[in-house]
Amino acid sequence: MKTLLHITGCLAAVFAVASCAKEAAEAASAAEGTLVPVTIQASVPAATRTDLDGTTPVWLDGDAIGVFTSDGTLCPQAFTTDDDYSASATFSGMKPEYSRLSMAFYPYSADAGVDGDVLTLNLPRQQGGTPADAVMVSLGNEQNGFTFENVCCLVKMNIPSSLSVRQVEIVRNDQVSGPFTVDTSDSPFPVEGLSDLSDHQDRRAWVKTSYNLSGTVFLSVLPSSSTRLEMALTNASGKVGFIATDFRTGIPYEAGRIKNLGTIPAGTVFQDAALVANPTATQL
Repeated sequence: MKTLLHITGCLAAVFAVASCAKEAAEAASAAEGTLVPVTIQASVPAATRTDLDGTTPVWLDGDAIGVFTSDGTLCPQAFTTDDDYSASATFSGMKPEYSRLSMAFYPYSADAGVDGDVLTLNLPRQQGGTPADAVMVSLGNEQNGFTFENVCCLVKMNIPSSLSVRQVEIVRNDQVSGPFTVDTSDSPFPVEGLSDLSDHQDRRAWVKTSYNLSGTVFLSVLPSSSTRLEMALTNASGKVGFIATDFRTGIPYEAGRIKNLGTIPAGTVFQDAALVANPTATQL
Protein backbone atom coordinates (compact mmCIF):
# COMPACT_ATOMS: atom_id res chain seq x y z
CA MET A 1 0.00 0.00 0.00
CA LYS A 2 2.22 2.79 -1.27
CA THR A 3 -0.42 5.38 -2.23
CA LEU A 4 -3.83 6.54 -1.06
CA LEU A 5 -5.31 5.09 -4.22
CA HIS A 6 -3.88 1.73 -3.37
CA ILE A 7 -5.20 2.08 0.18
CA THR A 8 -8.67 2.93 -1.09
CA GLY A 9 -8.62 -0.03 -3.44
CA CYS A 10 -7.45 -2.33 -0.67
CA LEU A 11 -10.19 -1.10 1.67
CA ALA A 12 -12.79 -1.78 -0.99
CA ALA A 13 -11.39 -5.28 -1.43
CA VAL A 14 -11.43 -5.84 2.32
CA PHE A 15 -15.08 -4.83 2.58
CA ALA A 16 -15.91 -7.10 -0.34
CA VAL A 17 -14.08 -10.03 1.26
CA ALA A 18 -15.75 -9.34 4.60
CA SER A 19 -19.15 -9.33 2.93
CA CYS A 20 -18.41 -12.62 1.17
CA ALA A 21 -17.11 -14.14 4.40
CA LYS A 22 -20.30 -13.07 6.22
CA GLU A 23 -22.44 -14.66 3.51
CA ALA A 24 -20.35 -17.84 3.60
CA ALA A 25 -20.62 -18.03 7.39
CA GLU A 26 -24.38 -17.60 7.21
CA ALA A 27 -24.60 -20.30 4.55
CA ALA A 28 -22.46 -22.69 6.61
CA SER A 29 -24.56 -22.00 9.70
CA ALA A 30 -27.75 -22.67 7.79
CA ALA A 31 -26.35 -25.90 6.34
CA GLU A 32 -25.12 -27.06 9.74
CA GLY A 33 -28.41 -26.37 11.46
CA THR A 34 -29.02 -25.66 15.12
CA LEU A 35 -26.75 -27.34 17.63
CA VAL A 36 -27.93 -28.28 21.10
CA PRO A 37 -25.92 -29.32 24.19
CA VAL A 38 -26.00 -32.93 25.30
CA THR A 39 -24.32 -35.02 27.98
CA ILE A 40 -23.71 -38.77 27.82
CA GLN A 41 -22.33 -41.39 30.17
CA ALA A 42 -19.36 -43.44 28.97
CA SER A 43 -17.86 -46.45 30.72
CA VAL A 44 -14.73 -48.54 30.20
CA PRO A 45 -15.01 -52.24 31.06
CA ALA A 46 -12.07 -54.25 32.36
CA ALA A 47 -11.10 -55.44 28.87
CA THR A 48 -10.34 -51.92 27.64
CA ARG A 49 -8.07 -49.11 28.76
CA THR A 50 -7.48 -45.39 28.43
CA ASP A 51 -5.23 -45.23 31.46
CA LEU A 52 -4.61 -47.70 34.25
CA ASP A 53 -5.15 -46.93 37.92
CA GLY A 54 -3.63 -50.10 39.34
CA THR A 55 -5.78 -52.75 37.69
CA THR A 56 -8.82 -50.52 37.17
CA PRO A 57 -9.43 -48.92 33.75
CA VAL A 58 -10.24 -45.23 34.04
CA TRP A 59 -11.09 -42.08 32.12
CA LEU A 60 -8.94 -39.00 32.69
CA ASP A 61 -9.89 -35.31 32.89
CA GLY A 62 -9.77 -33.89 29.36
CA ASP A 63 -10.31 -37.18 27.51
CA ALA A 64 -12.15 -36.51 24.24
CA ILE A 65 -14.44 -38.82 22.26
CA GLY A 66 -16.07 -38.48 18.85
CA VAL A 67 -19.79 -39.17 18.48
CA PHE A 68 -21.82 -39.99 15.35
CA THR A 69 -25.57 -39.51 14.98
CA SER A 70 -27.84 -42.26 13.66
CA ASP A 71 -27.73 -40.71 10.17
CA GLY A 72 -23.92 -40.90 10.06
CA THR A 73 -23.17 -37.26 10.93
CA LEU A 74 -20.09 -36.64 13.08
CA CYS A 75 -20.93 -34.16 15.84
CA PRO A 76 -18.97 -30.96 15.04
CA GLN A 77 -16.77 -31.06 18.11
CA ALA A 78 -15.31 -33.55 20.55
CA PHE A 79 -17.24 -34.57 23.64
CA THR A 80 -15.00 -34.06 26.68
CA THR A 81 -15.07 -34.99 30.35
CA ASP A 82 -14.06 -33.23 33.57
CA ASP A 83 -14.10 -36.51 35.48
CA ASP A 84 -10.72 -37.84 36.53
CA TYR A 85 -9.65 -41.40 37.32
CA SER A 86 -13.16 -42.73 36.88
CA ALA A 87 -14.30 -45.97 35.20
CA SER A 88 -17.53 -44.21 34.22
CA ALA A 89 -17.49 -40.56 33.18
CA THR A 90 -19.86 -37.87 31.93
CA PHE A 91 -19.01 -36.37 28.53
CA SER A 92 -20.46 -33.09 27.27
CA GLY A 93 -20.72 -31.79 23.72
CA MET A 94 -23.04 -30.43 21.02
CA LYS A 95 -25.18 -32.34 18.56
CA PRO A 96 -27.49 -31.33 15.68
CA GLU A 97 -30.97 -30.56 16.98
CA TYR A 98 -33.44 -33.50 16.83
CA SER A 99 -30.66 -35.97 16.00
CA ARG A 100 -30.03 -39.23 17.87
CA LEU A 101 -26.58 -40.34 18.93
CA SER A 102 -25.65 -43.91 18.03
CA MET A 103 -21.89 -44.51 17.82
CA ALA A 104 -18.81 -43.20 19.62
CA PHE A 105 -15.05 -43.66 19.39
CA TYR A 106 -11.90 -42.75 21.32
CA PRO A 107 -9.67 -40.83 20.87
CA TYR A 108 -11.44 -38.06 18.97
CA SER A 109 -10.47 -37.39 15.37
CA ALA A 110 -12.20 -35.06 12.92
CA ASP A 111 -11.08 -37.40 10.09
CA ALA A 112 -13.17 -40.34 11.29
CA GLY A 113 -15.88 -41.55 8.92
CA VAL A 114 -18.81 -43.94 8.94
CA ASP A 115 -20.68 -45.85 6.24
CA GLY A 116 -23.64 -47.70 7.66
CA ASP A 117 -22.26 -49.92 10.41
CA VAL A 118 -18.64 -49.54 9.34
CA LEU A 119 -16.46 -46.96 11.07
CA THR A 120 -13.17 -45.77 9.53
CA LEU A 121 -10.43 -44.73 11.95
CA ASN A 122 -6.66 -44.37 12.13
CA LEU A 123 -4.09 -45.76 14.55
CA PRO A 124 -1.07 -43.41 14.73
CA ARG A 125 2.34 -44.86 13.93
CA GLN A 126 4.15 -42.75 16.51
CA GLN A 127 2.61 -43.07 19.95
CA GLY A 128 3.11 -41.82 23.49
CA GLY A 129 3.79 -45.10 25.24
CA THR A 130 0.58 -45.11 27.32
CA PRO A 131 -2.68 -47.11 27.14
CA ALA A 132 -4.39 -43.93 25.89
CA ASP A 133 -3.08 -44.72 22.39
CA ALA A 134 -5.48 -47.65 22.10
CA VAL A 135 -8.55 -47.01 19.93
CA MET A 136 -11.96 -47.78 21.45
CA VAL A 137 -15.43 -47.92 19.89
CA SER A 138 -18.95 -48.12 21.29
CA LEU A 139 -22.58 -48.27 20.22
CA GLY A 140 -25.12 -46.51 22.43
CA ASN A 141 -27.41 -43.52 22.86
CA GLU A 142 -28.13 -40.58 25.16
CA GLN A 143 -30.39 -42.59 27.46
CA ASN A 144 -28.29 -45.72 27.97
CA GLY A 145 -24.83 -44.26 27.51
CA PHE A 146 -21.85 -45.87 25.80
CA THR A 147 -19.72 -48.82 26.89
CA PHE A 148 -16.43 -48.81 25.01
CA GLU A 149 -14.65 -51.80 23.49
CA ASN A 150 -10.91 -51.77 22.78
CA VAL A 151 -10.45 -52.67 19.10
CA CYS A 152 -6.63 -52.75 19.31
CA CYS A 153 -4.10 -54.95 21.06
CA LEU A 154 -1.95 -53.35 23.76
CA VAL A 155 1.62 -54.58 24.03
CA LYS A 156 3.02 -53.92 27.50
CA MET A 157 6.67 -54.08 28.52
CA ASN A 158 8.98 -52.97 31.30
CA ILE A 159 12.17 -51.25 30.18
CA PRO A 160 15.17 -51.19 32.54
CA SER A 161 16.66 -47.70 32.87
CA SER A 162 20.14 -49.21 32.43
CA LEU A 163 19.42 -49.81 28.73
CA SER A 164 19.09 -46.02 28.03
CA VAL A 165 16.36 -46.75 25.46
CA ARG A 166 15.06 -43.76 23.48
CA GLN A 167 12.87 -45.59 20.93
CA VAL A 168 10.83 -48.80 20.98
CA GLU A 169 9.40 -50.13 17.72
CA ILE A 170 7.23 -53.12 16.83
CA VAL A 171 7.45 -54.48 13.28
CA ARG A 172 5.28 -57.11 11.55
CA ASN A 173 4.75 -58.45 8.05
CA ASP A 174 1.13 -57.28 8.13
CA GLN A 175 -0.44 -53.92 9.04
CA VAL A 176 0.47 -52.63 12.49
CA SER A 177 -0.80 -49.02 12.33
CA GLY A 178 -2.55 -46.61 9.98
CA PRO A 179 -6.11 -46.54 8.56
CA PHE A 180 -8.55 -49.33 9.40
CA THR A 181 -12.26 -50.13 9.63
CA VAL A 182 -14.40 -51.36 12.50
CA ASP A 183 -17.58 -53.31 11.70
CA THR A 184 -20.03 -52.54 14.50
CA SER A 185 -22.68 -54.94 13.17
CA ASP A 186 -20.94 -57.85 14.89
CA SER A 187 -19.55 -58.43 18.39
CA PRO A 188 -16.74 -58.28 19.20
CA PHE A 189 -16.22 -55.65 16.53
CA PRO A 190 -14.14 -57.05 13.62
CA VAL A 191 -11.20 -54.87 12.54
CA GLU A 192 -9.73 -54.74 9.03
CA GLY A 193 -6.65 -52.81 7.92
CA LEU A 194 -7.01 -50.57 4.87
CA SER A 195 -3.32 -50.28 3.96
CA ASP A 196 -1.95 -52.08 0.89
CA LEU A 197 1.39 -52.06 2.76
CA SER A 198 3.14 -50.25 -0.09
CA ASP A 199 4.17 -47.80 2.60
CA HIS A 200 6.38 -49.83 4.93
CA GLN A 201 5.56 -47.41 7.76
CA ASP A 202 2.15 -49.09 8.12
CA ARG A 203 4.01 -52.23 9.21
CA ARG A 204 5.36 -50.38 12.24
CA ALA A 205 4.36 -48.61 15.46
CA TRP A 206 6.81 -46.88 17.76
CA VAL A 207 7.44 -44.72 20.81
CA LYS A 208 10.27 -42.19 20.43
CA THR A 209 11.49 -39.76 23.09
CA SER A 210 14.33 -37.33 23.75
CA TYR A 211 14.89 -38.91 27.17
CA ASN A 212 15.61 -42.43 28.40
CA LEU A 213 12.54 -44.62 28.66
CA SER A 214 12.19 -46.68 31.81
CA GLY A 215 9.43 -48.53 33.56
CA THR A 216 6.16 -49.54 31.89
CA VAL A 217 5.71 -48.69 28.21
CA PHE A 218 2.72 -49.56 26.00
CA LEU A 219 2.38 -49.85 22.22
CA SER A 220 -1.04 -50.13 20.59
CA VAL A 221 -1.18 -52.28 17.43
CA LEU A 222 -3.90 -53.50 15.09
CA PRO A 223 -5.10 -57.06 15.75
CA SER A 224 -3.32 -59.82 13.85
CA SER A 225 -3.15 -63.60 13.64
CA SER A 226 0.63 -63.35 13.97
CA THR A 227 2.21 -64.96 17.05
CA ARG A 228 5.63 -63.50 16.26
CA LEU A 229 7.23 -60.59 18.10
CA GLU A 230 9.82 -58.48 16.29
CA MET A 231 10.92 -55.40 18.15
CA ALA A 232 13.77 -52.90 17.77
CA LEU A 233 15.08 -50.76 20.63
CA THR A 234 17.31 -47.76 19.95
CA ASN A 235 19.48 -46.41 22.76
CA ALA A 236 20.83 -42.94 23.47
CA SER A 237 23.94 -43.69 21.37
CA GLY A 238 21.84 -44.54 18.31
CA LYS A 239 22.63 -48.25 18.50
CA VAL A 240 19.89 -50.83 18.02
CA GLY A 241 18.95 -53.97 19.90
CA PHE A 242 16.66 -56.39 18.05
CA ILE A 243 14.33 -58.89 19.70
CA ALA A 244 12.79 -61.66 17.60
CA THR A 245 10.79 -64.42 19.27
CA ASP A 246 7.51 -66.33 19.19
CA PHE A 247 4.94 -65.70 21.91
CA ARG A 248 5.24 -68.44 24.50
CA THR A 249 1.45 -68.55 24.90
CA GLY A 250 0.86 -68.97 21.18
CA ILE A 251 -1.90 -66.33 21.47
CA PRO A 252 -1.85 -63.77 18.61
CA TYR A 253 -2.37 -59.99 18.76
CA GLU A 254 -6.04 -60.09 19.81
CA ALA A 255 -8.24 -57.01 20.06
CA GLY A 256 -8.81 -55.97 23.67
CA ARG A 257 -5.92 -58.07 24.95
CA ILE A 258 -2.95 -56.73 26.87
CA LYS A 259 0.09 -58.75 25.83
CA ASN A 260 2.55 -58.45 28.69
CA LEU A 261 6.12 -59.01 27.48
CA GLY A 262 7.52 -58.67 30.97
CA THR A 263 10.90 -56.98 31.45
CA ILE A 264 13.17 -56.41 28.48
CA PRO A 265 16.41 -58.33 29.26
CA ALA A 266 19.03 -56.04 30.77
CA GLY A 267 21.61 -57.96 28.73
CA THR A 268 20.07 -56.98 25.37
CA VAL A 269 22.93 -56.41 22.91
CA PHE A 270 22.95 -53.10 21.02
CA GLN A 271 24.80 -52.79 17.70
CA ASP A 272 25.42 -50.14 15.09
CA ALA A 273 22.27 -49.77 12.98
CA ALA A 274 24.06 -51.11 9.88
CA LEU A 275 24.68 -54.40 11.69
CA VAL A 276 21.09 -55.04 12.73
CA ALA A 277 20.45 -57.08 9.60
CA ASN A 278 21.78 -60.03 11.64
CA PRO A 279 19.77 -59.72 14.87
CA THR A 280 20.15 -61.91 17.91
CA ALA A 281 17.05 -63.76 19.04
CA THR A 282 15.96 -63.17 22.61
CA GLN A 283 13.18 -65.01 24.39
CA LEU A 284 10.71 -62.95 26.37
